[in-house]
Amino acid sequence: MERKLEPNAGFVPKAVLPVLVGRAADVDLRLTEPTVSRHHAVIESRDGELVVRDLESTFGTFVNGQRIRERRLKAEDDIRFGQVVLYRVRADGLERTEQRGAGLHVQGLEIAVRNRVLVTFGLYGWNVAPGRFVGILGPSGAGKSMLLRTLAGIRPPSRGVIACGQLSNIWEEIDAHRRHLAYIPQDDVVYPLLTVEENLYLAALLRLGSQVPQEEYQDQVKKSLEFFGLKDHAAKLTRVLSGGQRKRVSVALEWLRGPELFLLDEPTSGLDPANEARLMENLRGLASHGATVICTTHLMEHVYLLDEVLVLGVREHRAVPAYAGDPGELLACLECRSFADLYEKLEQGAFHPLGAFESESGQSSEKGSQESSERRGESGNISELTFEPRRSLRELAIAPIRQLDPIAIRVVAYRTWINLWRDPWMRLMLLGQPVILAVVLAATQFSPGKILGVLFFTTVVACWLGLNNSIRDLVQDRRGYIRDRLAGLAPASYLLAKWLVYGLVGVVQLLLFLCLVRSLVPLVLPESLKEDFFDRSFLGWWGTLWLVYLGGLGVAFIISTLVASEEAAVAWLPILVLPQILFSAMATGCTPLKHTDPRPFRPIIVTIQHPWTAAEGTHNGQEPGELSDMAAAVDAASLFLVCRPGVLILEAPQVSGYWRQLWLGDLCHLLILDLSVVLALWFVFRWRESYWPALVGY
Repeated sequence: MERKLEPNAGFVPKAVLPVLVGRAADVDLRLTEPTVSRHHAVIESRDGELVVRDLESTFGTFVNGQRIRERRLKAEDDIRFGQVVLYRVRADGLERTEQRGAGLHVQGLEIAVRNRVLVTFGLYGWNVAPGRFVGILGPSGAGKSMLLRTLAGIRPPSRGVIACGQLSNIWEEIDAHRRHLAYIPQDDVVYPLLTVEENLYLAALLRLGSQVPQEEYQDQVKKSLEFFGLKDHAAKLTRVLSGGQRKRVSVALEWLRGPELFLLDEPTSGLDPANEARLMENLRGLASHGATVICTTHLMEHVYLLDEVLVLGVREHRAVPAYAGDPGELLACLECRSFADLYEKLEQGAFHPLGAFESESGQSSEKGSQESSERRGESGNISELTFEPRRSLRELAIAPIRQLDPIAIRVVAYRTWINLWRDPWMRLMLLGQPVILAVVLAATQFSPGKILGVLFFTTVVACWLGLNNSIRDLVQDRRGYIRDRLAGLAPASYLLAKWLVYGLVGVVQLLLFLCLVRSLVPLVLPESLKEDFFDRSFLGWWGTLWLVYLGGLGVAFIISTLVASEEAAVAWLPILVLPQILFSAMATGCTPLKHTDPRPFRPIIVTIQHPWTAAEGTHNGQEPGELSDMAAAVDAASLFLVCRPGVLILEAPQVSGYWRQLWLGDLCHLLILDLSVVLALWFVFRWRESYWPALVGY
């Protein structure tokens, strides 16, 4: 019998076994989900029994939630390929099933910062059934957001176990856990200069993977617009939407990939009553369709929409659970007449915590001791629940599906370009700067003495354009990057897309700038210098300026990676561009000297051969001149500036005793600087991204 099945087949009969499962075109059962490897697993029949064998897949093969290499199967076993695709064993074959909302169990949880416990559940075990709409309530500062980030696998606990769905401990399969959840922080993560439909479509491209047909992307976006009541706003720029509409877009972005668990941090914060009600109804609808929805809030107007609540209060400077259950019984259980009375009790600690807790004085609370004893019997000693590893956020980040994914590169590049072009002031800056700088440069070259000044300042302009274009970009885009990173976006794809967009912007800017310089400068340049001015190919000049531009671009990316705000990034601009001028021969007054004299901006080969002296003696027969300590320091510092090799390539000086193509050494110098900047950006970016989730509210 033919073993080849339809892609993503809903049923695999026993008669077609064995079958090769994977994402490649040559397999028997092709699954297009991105976390399925090209050749993922084999399902076969041995001695009348079904056997599944993993083929060293990246994201693994699981039977009943346990990762396996090989396992014999029995009826009703669940087989998961990668992190999403699930099949159930039937008598006559395997049937594909949909993963429903994930249940949640928290046992012995404790969250500490710098050895100070801020949230503790003691021995209390909190359970959430699949498909429930749950609210985490409590006064401000009671640790609601911190608890939510811990449930999302972003902040590791200092102690305790969190089980979700088929995962008995989310920290053992953190990538799988994040794959099945959607975390929506308090501040909306949307692109304001994209339309609602563009936001959703581009997010679908990233989240659904490269193997999904185009029609499925469109279908998911259409369903999302209808489900969240955004169909009438599809063509609007996101920045013109109301707060409630933007929040619904944020939730819709995550809904696209069908997560089992939604975690929302204060989703109704800042919304008017009408938008609050609409959003809560949407969340209620998510739970009705099978997802588990947990949100933090301090508002009680829509508590009737919740299936259950977990209430946190403050006892001895720690957040502890005060109530868990039906919201309708909350006030009566805590003996409160109103919600205002409830919050006052929670802030003052006038309640009995659930379970047993050790107070700061070392005494255990009396309430719930019997329940705690029962839980000790179920779970063993609490020390067994201690979460020892203190992982960094970088270590907890989801593994990228592919380091270089063409679709991810295209999505990030398109978003970057649209954010530049649809901003009228940014568009004016991109086109206006080359024109203004070319005019200013031409107006000042009426008596330069040497053509070197014109060449040098064109390189400074190229470096400036690279710095100024991108120095805000990575810090401005940080929230969106973290959202997509946790959904599987690879850093390499992200950075390459940024390089491509800004690299092409530089090509156009420098073309416009150099055309104007070549047209305007000769109008004011003395006749004696015009021949020297035109004694350079246009393409060579343009290419050299672009390499200088790329160096400035990379340095700006590094600064944008390191700083915490756009304002701090912009403050670095003068510090980055002025040394290009001040460490040059133009600023130190050494331009009249020969290129063999001890001076800044000597050709790199001359500098390497004679780092501390001139290449030859003076005309009166004296010994070769030596560099002063200050001159040596300036010369050494200028080696790290992209304008130095840039101007030497353009000048192409002829030095006695050296090869005529001496400028090739400076070209190599410039290429090495550019490559060094790229490598430095990669390592700095990977280092700093581990700190960003906490900075942007994740």
